[in-house]
Amino acid sequence: MTFKLRFLALLILLSGFTSAQEKTPRLEIFHPKSDMQFWVDRIEVAGFIPPGSEVTVDGIVVVPDNEGLFRHLIDLDQPEVFIPITETSGTDISHDTIRVFHRNPDHMTSDSVFINNNIPEVLTIQLGYPTGGSYNGSEVSLRGRTHPDALLLMNGDTVEVFDSGAFTRHVDIHRGENKFEFTATLNDTIVRELVTLSRPLEREVLSALDKKSAQPARERWAIVGDHLILGVEGPPSESVYFKIPGITGWTKMTENTPGYYTYSHHLLNIDREINTKVVYRLGTFSKKVSSAPLRILTDALGGLTVHEDTRVYDTPTTDQLFFPLADSVSLQIIGLENRMYRIRLGQYRTAYVLADRVDLDPRSKLNSPHYLGSMRGENENDWAVFRIRTGSIRLPFEIKEKARPARLELKVYGAKQGWEWTTYPEGDSVIAYLERSQPEDLLWQMDFFPKNSFWGWYGRYEGEYLVIGVRKAPEISSENPFANLKIEIDPGHGGWQRGARGITGYAEADANLRYSLKLEKLLLEAGATVFLTRRDDHQISLADRARIAREDSIHIFVMAHNNAPGASRNIMEAKGASTFYTWPSAKGLSDALYPHMHDMGIETSGKVVRYYYYLTRQTEYLVYLIEGAFMTNPQEEMFLLSEEGLDALALAAFRGLEAFLLEKVENP
Repeated sequence: MTFKLRFLALLILLSGFTSAQEKTPRLEIFHPKSDMQFWVDRIEVAGFIPPGSEVTVDGIVVVPDNEGLFRHLIDLDQPEVFIPITETSGTDISHDTIRVFHRNPDHMTSDSVFINNNIPEVLTIQLGYPTGGSYNGSEVSLRGRTHPDALLLMNGDTVEVFDSGAFTRHVDIHRGENKFEFTATLNDTIVRELVTLSRPLEREVLSALDKKSAQPARERWAIVGDHLILGVEGPPSESVYFKIPGITGWTKMTENTPGYYTYSHHLLNIDREINTKVVYRLGTFSKKVSSAPLRILTDALGGLTVHEDTRVYDTPTTDQLFFPLADSVSLQIIGLENRMYRIRLGQYRTAYVLADRVDLDPRSKLNSPHYLGSMRGENENDWAVFRIRTGSIRLPFEIKEKARPARLELKVYGAKQGWEWTTYPEGDSVIAYLERSQPEDLLWQMDFFPKNSFWGWYGRYEGEYLVIGVRKAPEISSENPFANLKIEIDPGHGGWQRGARGITGYAEADANLRYSLKLEKLLLEAGATVFLTRRDDHQISLADRARIAREDSIHIFVMAHNNAPGASRNIMEAKGASTFYTWPSAKGLSDALYPHMHDMGIETSGKVVRYYYYLTRQTEYLVYLIEGAFMTNPQEEMFLLSEEGLDALALAAFRGLEAFLLEKVENP
């Protein structure tokens, strides 16, 4: 080998070695980010540690979990805190420091004038959202922070600066480039910041069919009898055809909007399973484009849930929760869409589950109804418990609380009554009456009618039984209504899940915790037993919040939150306190709280029933959500920054709980 070739080989080797070095995994800190602001005393440092590395935070060696996630709490004892982080990997040692700010709580004077304890010493313009770049919306509220005494202009027009230093201006975004120049003047100092937003121009007219638009865009399963919605984009005002090999010939499509062609094909007269793709063409001789794979089923497939938290959804997205399931439940799969299995529940009902929560299992396929055994009821501590024998097969079931008449409606899909024998609990029970029915051939139903109102319920499988529990009401006296109550306060968000952000940088996670601690103090003084899901700034999953509440065996779960609007809404128009709930038994909590929200000094924006929130759908206790104010509204952010505002919010929450309990004394 010549010297030149040897030299070239050495360069290639060194290049590969350097590339490998550059790809070596490094420590990733995702909370906190540099220069973040906090209004609580204790925060969580969190990140991922690569295999083989050791990490110290503020001089303490931190131990990750099995996936490399580490979490470490530190105290904020100075206005400006530097967090040293060291990573050791073999002989390599790297150092980093994260600076965060510990802000002071703000106060209002007796005449309710906001006093800002965090005024910047130097005149600056700190832009919030958006700060520039590509933006697809047609309007947005620009926002930022400057000195509260500054004169602020945007493109020459005066912009109001609030006492917190926050400012906002709602603007239209035109296609192309949009420039917004902010100028702040204070005494003899002038500073400027430019925001440039680029909204994409109108899409160019296509000259051929767009392969990426061919539907289905992902692997899709359907079953004989379905209507398959097909679509493709192309040049406007043309003749576009589709073909499903083995099922249809070339069929002309309909142009619903310029350049978008659709067709609804009814899958009929198919007697064997077909695996194919949909083919599209423009005119007669154009190049064809194909969809993602398409599988046509002639019968349902058996599936078995493999995760203890398998959720069933109304639509092939994960934003409309229908009901939760556990593992080892038999499903009848009749489709695949958006990586979710479509399942058959009854004669007229289908739903969706995430495909990665289900294993295909032919043994789980039902060729005939599954017959249920007898049901026996017993009193167990604070619960009336009913056990329905299901045998070795676990079927999908749904429980809903109905308002009029008040009842629990249990539906078991794929079931019929076998041995019909129902036993009520002995002695006093929370259930006054049971009623069984068979609304459909493959749908068995039992309604549980309470003596009074519900205080919690659950449904789960235990061995070969489907178990339904209904909680007894606590004893409530008018003299001391909180004496026998166990209440969990859940300060929403926390850690790297910051929630909504105020314009000044104030995070919802901090505001939620601050007023939760105030509410706890009021409840303890009133005699309640109180728990908090968190007492510092650390992240907790929704499932863990629900688990903590169940383990604490509480009666009422208070979700303490604050609010924010969608990105395109004018943030000055989004304002007001509100309450949310899902089940009828929690409506009384919302009704009792809402009048006291009028006394807080800010507007109210309504009582809302929201069926799809994960935590408001929990059932073993009464649960409702308080949205105190809008973090993004400058005036309401100042309310939440102030101790007096949070005192008012906590007091309203307390008085609402008190009013609810006193109402229960009169009408249990």
